Amino acid sequence: MANRITQEDLEKSLNETLGEAENRIPGGRNSVLAGIAVLAGVALTVAYFLGRRIGRLNSTTVEIHRK
Repeated sequence: MANRITQEDLEKSLNETLGEAENRIPGGRNSVLAGIAVLAGVALTVAYFLGRRIGRLNSTTVEIHRK
């Protein structure tokens, strides 16, 4: 005959699963925060260089000629 699954078996399995998940979450947060920080740095760098390029293209050049 098949073994019956008891409530204690379910509770034990659930506690093991949740315990593992709780131990993994803090490390995952650090990785996510590090990834966000890197992406923010890359976005700021790209915005800086694009703004610099656009500024050069739109700037007025003044030429002074002496006669």
